[in-house]
Amino acid sequence: MSYTATKNAEDRPIIAWLLASNEPWVVYNTLRDLVGTSPGDVEVQAAYAALQQHPAVQELYEAVEVWPPEKPLGRAYDPKDSIWKLATLADFGLRRNNERIAAVAEHVFAAQAEDGGFLHGGFDHTKSWHTRPYECLTHVMTYALARFGYIGDPRLEHAYQQLISWQRIDGGWHPNTLNLPGNAREAEPSCPFGTVNVLRAVGVHPELRTSETAQRGADYILTCWTRRAEPYRPVGFGIGSTWDKLQYPLVQYQLLKTVETLSMLPAVQTDPRYLEMVERINTKQSADGRWRVEGVNKPWSAFDFGQKKEASPWVTFLVLRILRRQN
Repeated sequence: MSYTATKNAEDRPIIAWLLASNEPWVVYNTLRDLVGTSPGDVEVQAAYAALQQHPAVQELYEAVEVWPPEKPLGRAYDPKDSIWKLATLADFGLRRNNERIAAVAEHVFAAQAEDGGFLHGGFDHTKSWHTRPYECLTHVMTYALARFGYIGDPRLEHAYQQLISWQRIDGGWHPNTLNLPGNAREAEPSCPFGTVNVLRAVGVHPELRTSETAQRGADYILTCWTRRAEPYRPVGFGIGSTWDKLQYPLVQYQLLKTVETLSMLPAVQTDPRYLEMVERINTKQSADGRWRVEGVNKPWSAFDFGQKKEASPWVTFLVLRILRRQN
């Protein structure tokens, strides 16, 4: 069956299952985004308090307290990298009213480069990771800061201006300055992995999410989907069996990450290409209305999305939120 997230009796069993989860990030976000409970509601406040105090969340805090990370990693999409832990804290719904989040945010802002991007200590094939932002990753931090509640902060708006200035002719983003408009390699395709990361930051900005910047970026990713049957692998990122997975955290260039990102952009909701992607996720639903993780990031094995044996409440929540946004 194809599940449609609506506010009727069909919702109730799956929503009840999510609300019965022992993972507070599932309960908190289900209350907020699927049930529509007010932020001031007692249940919401209790779930947020439990989220902040959960041992697994405490470990994520500790992993990002030193920023930028002291040692660069060997690849851009390593699930052990602290940037994905920062993004996960943002995904879970932590806000700047949490003292540890506020402290981490200030560390990230302290590593902001002159052009507005953020230094991160992560992968950079130019080996200049400690001296300049790396476009495919720097706006993972922009996304996290926006989710933490820093929209409107001049420092974050500076990062968004950097993001806009780096958009390329085809609508995507690329980490090499030679690929910028007017430079020697402007005609080469953008990086799909980096473009999705940038679009996540765009999607949480209340003005940019409906902008031409968002539309052009989304169109590039949807074009990649349209060309999936071709031998088309921009910057080495194609759409095949590795891409076609529901996996969390949203690290690699994959199905769930791509669709969850696009779902934040109103302009794509009726685009046939986007609807094809959504239907691909629908085909992965089990008979009881739930979804399983299809790829495991081993460093995250302590979480429900770190195993494939049983349905994942968190991944199921993410899919239902995608469908709710569509409707």
